[in-house]
Amino acid sequence: EELEIVRDAMHQSVLMILRGICYEVAVVSNDGQMMDVDGQVNTRVPLLSLESLRPVTGMLLPKLYPQTATAGVDDRAIELWNEVLLLLSPYSESFVDGDVQGGAKRRCCKNWNHVAPMAATAILCILLPTFRKMELPIKPNDTEHFCRPVYKPSLWRLIQTCLGKCGDSEIGDSGGRGTSLLSRGARDGELSSNDNDDGLLLDNLGDYDHASMDQLLRRRSAHALRLMVEYEREQLLRGGGKNNGKKKKKGQQQNNASSSSEDESRQRRHDVDMWMKYVLCFEMLEMEMELHLVEQVWATVKEIASEVASNEGQNDSMIDGTTVVHQLPRLAWDDIGSLFCRVLLSDTPTMRKLGLFRFLSGHAGVDVTVPKATAVTKNDATTEDTSAFMKQPKSKSKIKNKSGGTALVTSAPLSIVSVSFVLDVVMRAYDSIVGAKVGQNMQIEQESISIADLLSSFLSNYTLTLAASLDGEEGSAPRLSEFVNRVFGPELIQSHKSRSLVIFYRSVATALDTSESTGEKKLDIEPENVQATIRSMRAIFSSGGAPKSMQEGLRLDLAIVLKNAKPWEKVDASLVLQVLALYPPPEELMDEAEESPQSKARDALGKWLLGLGGGKWSQNASSACASAFVMGQLMPFGEIDVMSGVNSAEREIGMSICILCALAGNGNELLWPAVFKGLQSAPPIIASSTPVFCKANRSMILLEFGCKEGVLSGMGNGDLIFDKSKEYMMPPPPRIESLLGNAVQFILSQLMSMSTTLFEPNGGSNTSCGSTRSSTTNSASSYVAILIGQVRILHLAYPSSVSLSQAVDSMLEDCVNSLTAIDREAQINSNSASESSIHVVKFLTLAYAALSCGANFTGGEKLNRLISTCHTILGLELSIPPGIKKEAKQACRSIFQYAKWGSLSLIVPKIMEESESQGNEEVEDVYQAILESARDSVDATPVIALPPLFECALGAGKHISRQKNPLLSSLKTIIETLFAVLEEETSSTNWSYMLNQVCKLLFRGKLLLDEYQLSYSNENCGPMPIMQAFEKLLKIGGTTKPHIFKVVVSQMSVAWLGPDEQPTCDVGVCAIPYREHIVDLLVYKECRFDESSAHLDEGRKWDALPEATDSSSITRAFVLAFFSKLPPPGDMSDVVLTELVHFVIIKLMDICCAKPARGKAFISGSEEYSRMSRAWQSLCLLSRFVTEDIAKDVAVRVFPAMAFTLHGQIRYWIEVFTIQCTRRHPTIFGQMFIEEVRRNDISTQHVSSLMVIGGNLTVGRYHNDFFCSSADPRIKDVLCGVLPWLSSTQGFSRAIAQLLCHKLIPLVVNVNTKASSDGKEKDDAVLRSLYSFLDGNSVMSGLRIKQQHFFDTYDVDSACSFEGLLSIPVDEGEEANPLHMVDAIKECLAEVYKQTHDEDAPAWKRMEDLLLDSDQANESGAHDVQNETELVNFQRKILPIDALDLGIRSFKEQKQFNAAGKKKQSLIVCASLIDKVPNLAGLARTCEIFSAQTLVMPNLLVRKQDDFKSISASANDWIEMEECKEEDLLSWLYTKKSEGYDIVGLEQTASSKCLTKMGFPEKTVLLLGKEKEGIPIEFLSAVDQCIEIPQLGIIRSLNVHVSGAISIWEYTKQMMQKK
Repeated sequence: EELEIVRDAMHQSVLMILRGICYEVAVVSNDGQMMDVDGQVNTRVPLLSLESLRPVTGMLLPKLYPQTATAGVDDRAIELWNEVLLLLSPYSESFVDGDVQGGAKRRCCKNWNHVAPMAATAILCILLPTFRKMELPIKPNDTEHFCRPVYKPSLWRLIQTCLGKCGDSEIGDSGGRGTSLLSRGARDGELSSNDNDDGLLLDNLGDYDHASMDQLLRRRSAHALRLMVEYEREQLLRGGGKNNGKKKKKGQQQNNASSSSEDESRQRRHDVDMWMKYVLCFEMLEMEMELHLVEQVWATVKEIASEVASNEGQNDSMIDGTTVVHQLPRLAWDDIGSLFCRVLLSDTPTMRKLGLFRFLSGHAGVDVTVPKATAVTKNDATTEDTSAFMKQPKSKSKIKNKSGGTALVTSAPLSIVSVSFVLDVVMRAYDSIVGAKVGQNMQIEQESISIADLLSSFLSNYTLTLAASLDGEEGSAPRLSEFVNRVFGPELIQSHKSRSLVIFYRSVATALDTSESTGEKKLDIEPENVQATIRSMRAIFSSGGAPKSMQEGLRLDLAIVLKNAKPWEKVDASLVLQVLALYPPPEELMDEAEESPQSKARDALGKWLLGLGGGKWSQNASSACASAFVMGQLMPFGEIDVMSGVNSAEREIGMSICILCALAGNGNELLWPAVFKGLQSAPPIIASSTPVFCKANRSMILLEFGCKEGVLSGMGNGDLIFDKSKEYMMPPPPRIESLLGNAVQFILSQLMSMSTTLFEPNGGSNTSCGSTRSSTTNSASSYVAILIGQVRILHLAYPSSVSLSQAVDSMLEDCVNSLTAIDREAQINSNSASESSIHVVKFLTLAYAALSCGANFTGGEKLNRLISTCHTILGLELSIPPGIKKEAKQACRSIFQYAKWGSLSLIVPKIMEESESQGNEEVEDVYQAILESARDSVDATPVIALPPLFECALGAGKHISRQKNPLLSSLKTIIETLFAVLEEETSSTNWSYMLNQVCKLLFRGKLLLDEYQLSYSNENCGPMPIMQAFEKLLKIGGTTKPHIFKVVVSQMSVAWLGPDEQPTCDVGVCAIPYREHIVDLLVYKECRFDESSAHLDEGRKWDALPEATDSSSITRAFVLAFFSKLPPPGDMSDVVLTELVHFVIIKLMDICCAKPARGKAFISGSEEYSRMSRAWQSLCLLSRFVTEDIAKDVAVRVFPAMAFTLHGQIRYWIEVFTIQCTRRHPTIFGQMFIEEVRRNDISTQHVSSLMVIGGNLTVGRYHNDFFCSSADPRIKDVLCGVLPWLSSTQGFSRAIAQLLCHKLIPLVVNVNTKASSDGKEKDDAVLRSLYSFLDGNSVMSGLRIKQQHFFDTYDVDSACSFEGLLSIPVDEGEEANPLHMVDAIKECLAEVYKQTHDEDAPAWKRMEDLLLDSDQANESGAHDVQNETELVNFQRKILPIDALDLGIRSFKEQKQFNAAGKKKQSLIVCASLIDKVPNLAGLARTCEIFSAQTLVMPNLLVRKQDDFKSISASANDWIEMEECKEEDLLSWLYTKKSEGYDIVGLEQTASSKCLTKMGFPEKTVLLLGKEKEGIPIEFLSAVDQCIEIPQLGIIRSLNVHVSGAISIWEYTKQMMQKK
């Protein structure tokens, strides 16, 4: 009785804690208000946090229900089970039924959707070992219907939902297990509306965050699922597949129906096996991070996918109700989707990439092709996978096929994949690798496969599949609508990179546009979603987050989606105008190409508009919107203030209305009435807020954009008429002519009134700004630019307008005369400058407007007028009178500079045109004056005026640089001016254009040759401005802007060849000064595409390069192209050959001879690896320039380099280069080859390279280049060197040695002569015997034939050519990945070995194998249930119980314990001064073994390197690591001192203590020094005590890792003694 009392108390404690965590307890007050138990107004907050659950799962429940318990069901178990069932229920605001005690009630807390699953899964992990055997209530408080937990549908729903949890944080290279993935807060009903209230409180979640909770939910659910499935398998083993769990319980009717039929029994076993396989796969993918182990799981995943495909369309027999069906649920897509999530959203980028390739290529059990009708493709499970790196490893245990034959695996159809999986998993997984180091290409044998291409194909096929499935009402496709709405929704735009969006949008839009089934308009696009998408797109475009080409693509795809959507019944005109505002017309009038994205988008928008409102909306709304806009009824507008800039919203709406009218058809008829409303009569001269002025301004906006759209211009739209008899275009009709005159006067009046407004004493706004280019400055100049742009558009749209032409010609004459008079007056009277400043700004602005409209000077001497006008404008100065506000002064200067350089940019081309036909000495002075003025004016010029200033400087620079003998000083002035503009320009598009123009101007062969002759070849070596410009541009490019390198080097590589008229022998002399740069560029590797560089176009095609050129090799490819165009050494001048080519070869050899540290190969993908690989490739191209002069120097470098430990890819290029050099210089290289091959102290790698080289020179296609004749004395030397390698332990070298001996022996002795008795003949007899054996052995003969084929096709000439070198496929690190001869021969050896051993097997053995297979098939009986080791073909990964977090310790406490459960020591090992990977890896291993608290490293990324992983033995997975760079170390040390740690430095100093005499404090930071220098002096100030290790030898110091390990052990020993 006492024991039962204790159990009851424990049971009640469990219930009370559960209810305190998951429910809020409320009391009804006297006035009926719900109050907390403490009398406060109810806040729906529970009393306890999730941390309070630990005593339940760690102590109470294990004692109440131990796993070995055999007791039956009692009241406590039923009550506890009812409580669990309540936790499985969805959130509800109602009170729990039947739970009223003393006026208190309980209901779900606000965090129910978080805490209830956490509590339920934790309790189930403890209860299921006992409860899985019990018959328990189906529903809470149900006393009549019972079943075992495995048949409870709500329990399965909980498990399946939790298995799909994926965490909250973004995908990245860092973070713990389970902290990546897709959860955004409200997925799959995870957070209901109550969680989105402002009062959402997560206080009761304790130390848990979303990521850690999701991880625990997954692991606990997987554990619970394993417990249930394991028990079912045990039941099958014991009962032969019968259901022994059906017993009559409390009113449950006895089911006497027999279920022992063979089919039902087999199906039950099959279902249990499939669920067990699922559990094993999930546990492996949840816990394993090793790629090669994860790869083993895919065969089983395919089998599960096949099961899902077979279950598609079948109703699940598990239902909620009184009828219990004793059958497990069928596997569905959500289940296998959870498996894919574990890989596709892994923390490891490489695993995500491999998972994406598997899934998108159809190798994961899902058929990614568009299904034909309802046909399902069956793939033979034994079909060999095309992925060479994914070959299924052989199982270590025997797996019996239950059917005895070959199983057919049916791939799951694409239609089964859920929309949320594609959006939240596949798309986010791809987005996470965009721009990551792992890259987007998969190297499959010799083929490079792009993940982006696979994803694009998958999304297109998926869209077509959804479009073909009509599962909605009236033939609609709701899944397609859901998919497209989410793809083009704001959430996807905001959370993905621009490059990813382009692929998503393009794939889906293309599929929609090409699908025949979508012609029925089944796609429902929500207007609210479109509006939110527009806002998101605008945010990306305005922030510069997408290049221009990407923006055009995104706009086009949105238009295509709208075209294919169902027309809206109720059309919101404001929303339509917002959509159209995304598609602005071009700035200048031009005909768009029919296939351009802009024209395609306009066509799609036109079709979309025609469908709105039954096809009549666009016509009716166009004219109405235009009229309402002019009258100010569409939106409220205020007064246009010059100082506040332009009302961009007003202009945008006017633009949208014009686009609407253009797409609706008859745009001129729709727009003209609205335009005439404001401009029919002359508007007021001075800008004001009067309705007349506002109407005129809005009409002007419609006229401007109407002309840009081509609906109001006279170019074939009926406004202007072409007179064929007189062959000219007639003027517009009088009514139009009058309106154009009013429009021009309206624009000019605003330009004239600006100076008056700015020069008023109180003119300008009150905002303060201190920068030269303030917002006020840019606003004023932008406003002027718009007004001048309007005049220009009118001129282009109506070129035959008489009034317009006369007005601008007359205005130009008047303005120039006035400016000339002002300039003369200023020269005479300097005091008049400030008084005339208002007129300078006014007339200069008007002159620019006139020139923009094509105004010309009338009368003769046009060139002199242009030159004098140019001098006048250059001589103008702006002297602002006192009393003007600072903002107004800045605006005046901005407008002045803008008008000045805008006018000059239009005058300079006219001067160049006139001077070519007439010639004038004064032109030179004008150009020099322009350059000097431009250089001095850059800082004061507004951003908007930089492009015209640049054009002026560029035009002047072109003229000066094209003179016969341009002075270097002039070039320096040009460069300084152009670079000053480049440094100030902020627009990415303008900057890219300017960069191209600067490169075209400066980097020309003639200029480089002049610079070389005048400066470099001169003994005094004068200034070299072009080289300085080249270096400066490369510096600007740095390491993050590879597009600058590409543009600069593409132009310079052509200029290095020199001018066309240069003699052939001197080709390349211009490159001699740049030879150091050339060496660096040959090994240069572009960084990955910078997402922030919005003006870039990654897909740009370079016509001068092979199409297969990798994006990371564009820059060096141009340099290689330069060398490929150089003449042969015989036709080349000695200066070019020795000072350029030979210099580059030797420098590259120095790079190639850099020996890897400690004899280990460079890490693949590292900078050293990249430089060496690219250097050897460059040498292969340059091998034709290796002459006798440097052949020996090259040879003495090449052969020692073969001894290095190198990757096969680099070794391939060494071998190719050596073969080429040996062919050209057989004496020098041949002698060194013989010396090397006769050595007996070389490595196997070295031997393999020598064998490859020897094979090509002896038996390959190049043997005639090496051996002069069959009597060449070197033949015997080579044979002597090769013979010993017949006994090599390396099969590859042994095989080639056999081939070489078989080839060389007949050249040394007569193999057909019989042996004689003399000594020499005895030696020859040995060779004859050896040859006879090699020639007669069938195995060696077959191997020899295959090898001979390889050597015959080994084409080094192609590999050394420009096209061949750049066409080699690349690996994941974007480095050349050629097929090495070693790999080819190894495959050959494997094939021969297999053939030989298969043939050697006796017939009885082969028959025995067949009979054994047959016996296994027959013995596969109905009662045979496989154990776990036989069930799956991969190494199982056990989910440790500690990973479920069910113990008493909290998260904070758990950090104090290591993976083995031992408490961590308070020891921090600081290795921030160590930079060698092996030492860091060894310390990590030592720290884990001795349970150190933390290891501090200089860079955590080192954990991903292969050396670190192999040496640390996975220690980085179990210890806590922290990053602290050397520059932050001192402050970090003082921080630790403030936390109570003692800093102990391992260093030999005058005050150092012996390690054995040092008493370590418990809280210790062990500071380790650098490998050679030790601890720098600046850090010793923070050290409390230095220690040193006693030494008995003569060597001064130990390795830092060894020293650290000894010190860590001494600390550990002392702490153990204290305990």
